[in-house]
Amino acid sequence: MSTITGNILKGAKWTALSTGIITVVQLVQFALLAKLLPPAEMAVIAAITTVLIFSQILLDMGLGAALIQKDEVNDRELSSLYWLNIFVGVLLFILLYAISPFIADFFNQERLTELIRVTAVMFLIAPFGQQFQYMLQKELRFNLLAKIEVVSTIASFGVLLLFFYFTDGLMAFAISQLFLQSFKGIAFAYVYYKKWRPSFRFSLKDVAPFLSFGSFQLFSRLVNRMGSNIDVFLIAYFLGNRELGLYNVAYQLITIPVLKLNPIITRVAFPVFAKSKNDIAAVSKGFLDVTKMLALVTFPMLAGLAAVSDVFSVVFLEKAYFPDVVPIICVLAIVGALRVLMNPNGSVILAKGRADLAFYWDFGVMILYGAALYFAALTGDLVIVSWTYVATSLINFMIGRWLLKKLIGLSLKAYMKTLVQPIIMTALMAVPVLLINKMMPGTEGAILQLAVCVTAGVLIYAAAVYKVYGTLIKARLPKRWRGTT
Repeated sequence: MSTITGNILKGAKWTALSTGIITVVQLVQFALLAKLLPPAEMAVIAAITTVLIFSQILLDMGLGAALIQKDEVNDRELSSLYWLNIFVGVLLFILLYAISPFIADFFNQERLTELIRVTAVMFLIAPFGQQFQYMLQKELRFNLLAKIEVVSTIASFGVLLLFFYFTDGLMAFAISQLFLQSFKGIAFAYVYYKKWRPSFRFSLKDVAPFLSFGSFQLFSRLVNRMGSNIDVFLIAYFLGNRELGLYNVAYQLITIPVLKLNPIITRVAFPVFAKSKNDIAAVSKGFLDVTKMLALVTFPMLAGLAAVSDVFSVVFLEKAYFPDVVPIICVLAIVGALRVLMNPNGSVILAKGRADLAFYWDFGVMILYGAALYFAALTGDLVIVSWTYVATSLINFMIGRWLLKKLIGLSLKAYMKTLVQPIIMTALMAVPVLLINKMMPGTEGAILQLAVCVTAGVLIYAAAVYKVYGTLIKARLPKRWRGTT
């Protein structure tokens, strides 16, 4: 095992624990919302989530990646960066407060004005701890990051449940998001203040080097998100809120596991890759190991969800979603798998200091996504929109392989060889689960049917993993668990 892979696994154990808990909590939260709210109201949640994603990118300004990528950062630079974050947070609050009526008009949802203004308050609080989060990540202190994020997520879910009794579901969601980001910001500030506090100074000269790197990263993330979320805008405009609600439910079911489990590796990989950025062979080997780990974890989840999408919808979603949401889930599972494979790209590109390359790539892909999805949305068919998303994601994936070949000499043959085992193991699990699901309808209750399918899938995949990686798993267990002395 390479040194890079070892360091990634060392940091990933804490990230894995926190992300696993956070993923479960957020899936339960999302299932609760989808069970209680009709598609039109889930469209409002999709709009709030989209606005917050773009706002948080603007708050970061790419400075987090710049801070992690730079080898040495002095106290003056840290202080100037800190106060810049605070200032940007205030500007974002004012901006969101002012433009919220226009956002509400675009989505044809009057309540968005009030809901966005409530969530915008987070940008007055969260920036006080944001830089400390990046500093903990730079120092590879993932155990502390994990504890804060787990406590914050569980507490915010409690806030959601509490406010369900005092107000409606949409306002409860908005307040829970305000609490989540604000609590994290306060917690990061509290724990890091013991080690370092900003001085009351600010100089553009101090932040200029970070802005140079961060500006490309900022615009790269913005255009990346615009490309990733342009489907939301187009569906809202051309197809309406019910269709957006259906699409958002399917999209979230696919992306919550992907977006939450991927950082178990990629979040750790960036600072680790950055420390070894001049060793091309080590970075390439580490990238392949990261890709295999992500595929082994997420491929079976996505394939399994697609295989039981019909009975899953009956059990967990409000009746208005079934059966229209089922084919959307199945198609978007392919998008999820491609996103899994593309996510580690950014860690390598930024570690190599090529934020400019990431921006040009994301800008080109945004144009591709926008043009393709625009024509797909004109058909008024969600399935066509979803398949178009698959096609454009595949093109994006191939561009990524080419860029990595240029940056770290990544061999396509070695890359495909890395994916063979995860794909075969996933297929060996998914096919039996699909057959079981198809044979059971009409004979048993939906809950029992889903339980049987999930149990069968877990047992089959666990057996496959043990068969292929049993020796490696035993080697990493404590001696007392291996039955040795």
